[in-house]
Amino acid sequence: MLPSLAAVFVLGLLCGAQLSFFPLSVIVLLAGVAVGFSLLERAGHIDFRSALLLYSTILLGVVYWSLATPTSEPRSTSQPLHETVQASVNGRVIAPVQHSVGRQTILVLTDESDSQAKRIRLVWRDPGITLHHGDRIAFQGKLHRPRGSLNPGGFNYAAYVERQGIDGMTTVTGAQAVRLLDAEASIGLWSLWNRIDHWRAAIRAAAISTLSQPTRGLFLGMIIGERGYLEQELQDWFMVTGTVHLLSISGSHLGLVAIVAFWLVRRLVLGLPAVLLLSLSRTVTPSKIAILFAWPTVALYALLAGAELATMRSLVMITLAMIAMWLGYERHLGHAMAVALLAILLHDPRALFDISFQLSFLSVLAMVRMISLATSSPNADEAGSDSQLRDRLMRHTLKALSMSGAVTVATVPLVVFYFNQVPWMGIMTNLIAVPFTGIILVPLGLFVALWMIMTGAESLILGPVMEHLFGLMVLGLQWCARFPGGEWHVAAPSIPAIVLFYVGLLVTSLQQTIPWRVRVASAGLTMMLIGWWLSPPGSQADGDRWRVTFLDVGQGDSAVVELPDGQIVLIDGGGRYERFDMGKNVVAPFLWSRGIHHIDHVIGTHEQLDHVGGLIWVLRHLSVGQYWGGGGERSEQFVEDLQAALRDHQIDQHIAVRGQDLLRSGQCRLSILNPPETS
Repeated sequence: MLPSLAAVFVLGLLCGAQLSFFPLSVIVLLAGVAVGFSLLERAGHIDFRSALLLYSTILLGVVYWSLATPTSEPRSTSQPLHETVQASVNGRVIAPVQHSVGRQTILVLTDESDSQAKRIRLVWRDPGITLHHGDRIAFQGKLHRPRGSLNPGGFNYAAYVERQGIDGMTTVTGAQAVRLLDAEASIGLWSLWNRIDHWRAAIRAAAISTLSQPTRGLFLGMIIGERGYLEQELQDWFMVTGTVHLLSISGSHLGLVAIVAFWLVRRLVLGLPAVLLLSLSRTVTPSKIAILFAWPTVALYALLAGAELATMRSLVMITLAMIAMWLGYERHLGHAMAVALLAILLHDPRALFDISFQLSFLSVLAMVRMISLATSSPNADEAGSDSQLRDRLMRHTLKALSMSGAVTVATVPLVVFYFNQVPWMGIMTNLIAVPFTGIILVPLGLFVALWMIMTGAESLILGPVMEHLFGLMVLGLQWCARFPGGEWHVAAPSIPAIVLFYVGLLVTSLQQTIPWRVRVASAGLTMMLIGWWLSPPGSQADGDRWRVTFLDVGQGDSAVVELPDGQIVLIDGGGRYERFDMGKNVVAPFLWSRGIHHIDHVIGTHEQLDHVGGLIWVLRHLSVGQYWGGGGERSEQFVEDLQAALRDHQIDQHIAVRGQDLLRSGQCRLSILNPPETS
């Protein structure tokens, strides 16, 4: 009953989130659910008491959303931050500082009670000192509210930042831009957080002095959760191979560390002398002793990883799973996950719309369901009697493939929705990458980091071994990412289609309660939806009208021209920044949503970063016919990257001058107005 209550509570939260936007639709939906419960009760599928409890839980979810996420109050207009405002800020660092090359990203809680921005995300370029969690600092900067693009259906960065409680942002540059007021609080939790962040800084410094790129970035990303040193190309390889989840320290990392620690401690306890083991077992079992050692190991790893929201959610899930094992309820993992789900959502209902939360829980639910189906199958008990090594190996391989396939199928709608990419390769690559990462790389890296903390060494022990093992991971990713067809981009599916998919998947997995004909029809529906999403949409040209779309890329420009005969022209692509590429995250997703995979003409109006920076990714990852530029020469890195993309993909390059006809399409003509030929 508990998993069902958790599911309907989630439904209530979803209804509560949409109530202010679509009140009539939500009321009709709730009335329909009530009618559905009534029909199920009359048909004898559910008793009145259970139906009433489930429906009351839905209503509780609606009410809880309204109470826990109040609408924001109007802000004072004395010093509005809709535009940039110069301000002097004193405050405390309230989260682990994130580092990358030449930059620190800091979350600051201001001291001023009447400040327009209480929680400020500060980016400090070219810092003079290393800041830590708990430090009190002072700085001056130009504050502004979180900003994001306004493209319909696009990623709303402003809403994402505001969900984290951040209401102000600024960037400062220079060694003296930030002053340290005091290093740490004398008592309380601030001192503990400060000490942990010092350990993270020591691990980072040791890795920088011991490891080379890209091994260094991979080590720091997997051990202390700092992805600022990861090269962009390496991150793209993770995405293409379907293993990008390994870069986020969440359920897979913590779970495998827990399994390794549990297994090692349990084996050590079972290896004790028989008399001592018997005496010890009268008080506590070997499994409980292993849990007592495994949980602190996992908790320490979560803290060293920066205690990010996704990491702490995974720690909650693993903690509840260990409690279930301690109490002897290891066969009821679904109930433990339901408790974890309720605990996280009761703490912050807005987590429901966080991508890491959605992917983590869907993956865990798919694995729990597959385990349940495997243990309930008629052949489950017969498997243990088979003594043939080859048969057992084949059986375990098939189980691993089915588990990996189930997780991939369960998460594919969300991955396509958020990333416009199909991680089909992950079904096979995860069979090797997940155990290699969770059983070898992460435990070994964690041991090396803890040894460095305990000994105070300035470099990592086993440096050559770490370089070799993490290097193998990089080489494997590089080889798989270059596999033909690995990079498969598609249009994002609609929300109703995603809901229909998961309803069909749920019905398909219910063996005991749903007739087999209904389950077969549901399986066919889910497969049809997947096929629909994966098939490229046809051209939307109608031979009569042309269309121009101006994309919001922040500072800079980008426009897509669709001509009646199907020709496509892209004019500028926005900027390319350290953590956000407009070409990759704004321009390309729009093109895929329109069914565009080939661009006939790409135009870079002038060689400035906020105009052609985003075109670099587009030129490298989409089919392009011709490129038109202004012919200017600038010795900057983004210009060199642009020219390299044109050379590598053998794209014809032309210099645009006044009077040229770039193309003719029926009655449409695109002509160059500037620059003049002599410029």
